[in-house]
Amino acid sequence: MIIHSHIKTVTTLARIIDASEACRRCHCYKVESYSLIICRELKLTPKETKIIKIASILHDIGKIGIDIDIIKNPGKLSPEDWRQIRLHPEIGANIVKQAGFLNEIAPAILYHHARYDGGGYPDPEIKGEDIPLGARIICMSDAFDAMINDRPYRKAMPKEAALKELNRCAGSQFDPYLVKIFLKNIR
Repeated sequence: MIIHSHIKTVTTLARIIDASEACRRCHCYKVESYSLIICRELKLTPKETKIIKIASILHDIGKIGIDIDIIKNPGKLSPEDWRQIRLHPEIGANIVKQAGFLNEIAPAILYHHARYDGGGYPDPEIKGEDIPLGARIICMSDAFDAMINDRPYRKAMPKEAALKELNRCAGSQFDPYLVKIFLKNIR
């Protein structure tokens, strides 16, 4: 009962993040939906799936610590603004670690902007299979949803174009095996 209440509280924070950006309505739940498609195909255990499910809902919780004017900026971000945006995975991981019972989801949140070929953030050294599976799944799900929805700085692209972009970035930005699974199941 207590854990259920904690999860409700933290998911409410995720909804606050989505509500603060008009273009992100239900983003966290769409990322969850895409992530669960991959979890089912990989036949992950119920525990592994639950960890990824909660992490996908909370992946951007760290944006609560970022200046809203930066998040809503419709133009090009300054280097300082980018530095701030890049802090949200660390802020998010720290938030869920403080909740105690959510410790297991912290790595997926922390590395959800890690690139498969390295160079992502917050740790440009982590790459490939060293990136936690949940983070690799969320990275792709997050990017896909961002591509097919309007953002303050650009219009949405058609779903087919976004799927081609995922395929193009397989092996560089995204885990190529996960891209293959996603493409097979999302069409």
